[in-house]
Amino acid sequence: MLINSTFPFEAVLWDMDGTLIDSEPIWIEEEHRLMQSLGVTWSDEDAKHCLGGPLERVDAYMRSRVNGSHEPLELAFLLIDRMIERLSAGVSFTVGAEKLLQSMHREQLPMALVSASTRKIMDAALKSIGDDFFSFTCSADDVALTKPDPEGYLKAAEALGVDIERTLIIEDSITGMRAAIDSGGYVLGLPHLTALPEGEKVVHRHSLDALDLQSLAGLFHTKIAS
Repeated sequence: MLINSTFPFEAVLWDMDGTLIDSEPIWIEEEHRLMQSLGVTWSDEDAKHCLGGPLERVDAYMRSRVNGSHEPLELAFLLIDRMIERLSAGVSFTVGAEKLLQSMHREQLPMALVSASTRKIMDAALKSIGDDFFSFTCSADDVALTKPDPEGYLKAAEALGVDIERTLIIEDSITGMRAAIDSGGYVLGLPHLTALPEGEKVVHRHSLDALDLQSLAGLFHTKIAS
């Protein structure tokens, strides 16, 4: 039961990498290091192409840069091992995310974490930031089709017992935004390296900085009223 009954959403579904935790720089750094070890210069454009996963697509792209001389998912597994080690050592929240997350938790707002990362990577991140905030977590290993397919978000809404069309999804990548929009939920997009898709239920904001529940609700006032 929400303490703040004026908040217009029944639940909040969070993306993880780059949205909740500041892991995108770590992903890019480890991609650089992995590809450098294979004699490939990894550019900013390469990093943008891989932003938001899923890992199968990242792996295929990486293999194309090394002339396909590796088995499918071989490079993805190497990257996963690197990320597990880094995230287990500690990872920061993105700016404004921790304060907003804690506010939602205090208001007993149902929340789920939906990621295109593997379960091992998700668990490594949760080990750093805590797993008490989320009633349900969904990784790429928990769905038949990961982002940009909306399955993860639909599964999360079902697990929380809420209508997906009454949820707020917070995302930061093109891949994730497509999944969120196609799910039918309202979407807060946080553009970083690339512009994000638009939509009837979409609002864009530069970051979560200085955002509380009241101002978050206000961003969607006209969207919901229409």
